Amino acid sequence: GAARDAEVAVEIGETYLCRRADGSWHSAEVIQSRLNEQEAREEFYVHYVGFNRRLDEWVDRNRLALSKSLKEAAQKSSEPFLGELAEPERKITRNQKRKHDEINHVQKTYAEMDPTTAALEKEHEAITKVKYVDKIHIGHYEIDAWYFSPFPEDYGKQPKLWICEFCLKYM
Repeated sequence: GAARDAEVAVEIGETYLCRRADGSWHSAEVIQSRLNEQEAREEFYVHYVGFNRRLDEWVDRNRLALSKSLKEAAQKSSEPFLGELAEPERKITRNQKRKHDEINHVQKTYAEMDPTTAALEKEHEAITKVKYVDKIHIGHYEIDAWYFSPFPEDYGKQPKLWICEFCLKYM
């Protein structure tokens, strides 16, 4: 049971079922781990497979399905939703695809880019893959961060970044 789950190691690069904030279970790749010093616990940065990267988040290990019984329960609870996600197959013209890609800012694949651009894009993606700062606190406001932001090294790897509302210094 629960004692055995605590011993299971969460591996970077592996995919687990993860319970989202809305209670639903989704496949998620573990990208990174950290010790959240503010809350004295280990957390894992997950990317929900098939979802936009802005939904990536830091989660507790108790939100990952690590035991076999938990995995089976999570799969059963997510099965009814799988049919809703499937889209009917439609043929689209090249022109429709181009318009769709332009409107939705679909990026070229690395193979479609020249080698220098592809190398720079890969490097940028590696650097910006993990969003370390989840929340920014300014005055009476707490703001959710959507993507990676390049904060100074001393401040950029904590779950919550405090900023003075008067002088805008990091605290």
